[in-house]
Amino acid sequence: SRLVTLIGLTLACATANAALIVNVEGVRGSGKTTWTLSGLGTANLSSRIRTGEGSNNFSGGDTFFITSQFFSDSTEAGENSLFAVTRSAQVTVGSQTRTITHIFLNKTGSSGFFGIRVNSPLPYAFGASSNWSGHFTLDLDISNFNIGSYRSLGVSFSGTNLSLNFKETASVPEPSSLALLGLALAGLRFSRKRKRATLKA
Repeated sequence: SRLVTLIGLTLACATANAALIVNVEGVRGSGKTTWTLSGLGTANLSSRIRTGEGSNNFSGGDTFFITSQFFSDSTEAGENSLFAVTRSAQVTVGSQTRTITHIFLNKTGSSGFFGIRVNSPLPYAFGASSNWSGHFTLDLDISNFNIGSYRSLGVSFSGTNLSLNFKETASVPEPSSLALLGLALAGLRFSRKRKRATLKA
């Protein structure tokens, strides 16, 4: 009991200390994943976050090195892949806020890279605080990733404090499917009532 409690507290502290938390969810086979960003970070170097134009490569200023392989063996993401995103997520440094327009993904052996690209360059200095918020959709199925939680290794804003979490979610029936199910149940109920009325007569 104490061991379970201790493990739970350790995991809770690890999550709480994560400067940037990225939660990725998706229904297998849907072809899309939703990425939700949250947290506060502190820059451990002076650099900048680049735009998506011509920056499909690694840079310690806007890319996190993940020590474990978060890509599945069947991933569609090739080497140095830059993906445009939909919806809106932001990063704020001081009084400057930028919209995240792309993410950078790279699969390398037993590790991987995850990067951020914004709508206009965002320079920052060592010790600058950052605020991450919002969510976006990416045209990559959840099957491209290994389900679980991964941490970064000491580059960019948050040092070792990036938590990248992948979760597969169950499919939700479409409204039309729910309506058809409701009609079927109503028809079954009516049929039973009619049958009972016939038996009584």
